[in-house]
Amino acid sequence: MKNKIYISVISLLFTIGIFLPIVPVLANPYTSSTQVKPGTVHLTGTIHKLVVEGTCYQLATDNGDKYELMGKFPKIDGTRVRVSGVVAVDTVTICQVGKPLKVKSVRVIK
Repeated sequence: MKNKIYISVISLLFTIGIFLPIVPVLANPYTSSTQVKPGTVHLTGTIHKLVVEGTCYQLATDNGDKYELMGKFPKIDGTRVRVSGVVAVDTVTICQVGKPLKVKSVRVIK
């Protein structure tokens, strides 16, 4: 009887040990082992105004990546911009419409 209990406890601990590393990824799909390291990124794309949990702004880059814009930037849907900023890898946002990007500078492309 005690052997069955020990085996059950060991199995439970083993299962927790296997699945524990993926729990943060399940909580936020934009943080993973392939996440962008902190540092300034320079992106070109189009700002989209999205009505999700209020109003959110997303940058759709020319290569198809999506970023949720945070900070000061033109809040006009369809604006083409060149943005410099830092990807906030440890930030979870309400809208969750892309990787959170803390905007440092922005230039409108005409």
